[in-house]
Amino acid sequence: MATWRDRFVQALGDAAGRSGVLSEMAGKIFGALYVSAGPLSLDELCTAVGASKGNVSIQVRDLLDLGMVRRVPVRPGRRHYYEAATDLWPIATELIGRRLEQEARTLLRALEGVEQDAKPGAGDIVAARIAAMRVFMQLAIGMVEAFRRGDVLRSEVLLKAGS
Repeated sequence: MATWRDRFVQALGDAAGRSGVLSEMAGKIFGALYVSAGPLSLDELCTAVGASKGNVSIQVRDLLDLGMVRRVPVRPGRRHYYEAATDLWPIATELIGRRLEQEARTLLRALEGVEQDAKPGAGDIVAARIAAMRVFMQLAIGMVEAFRRGDVLRSEVLLKAGS
């Protein structure tokens, strides 16, 4: 029978896997660290999430890069210990921002390709709609980038992002 801790770790793993930004294993590792009373070593994380040391090590590096996990000194020795960042706002803005930016950039690349391939006789209204969507996606990317940086979205910032 799964404990509350196991269910929590699995739920974060499932959410991470659906995010398009993190792997399921990275979500599980973050979950295990988040509900841990103290820092955990790689070996302890392997046991907690049921994965190999190599896989856990790679995922921890990704979590370190995202600022979701930090290395902490515990005692002298060669082992590294890790703990979860507990301020969830910066984590959420980074993950949501990355996902939105990925999707917006993918659509923007497709729109730019469509604009180049469109036949000149396709009609002014179609060309105008595609161009308007391209400008909108450029603006959306600028807004997401500003969101991730924590900028206040004033009208002059939005105008600059759209140009």
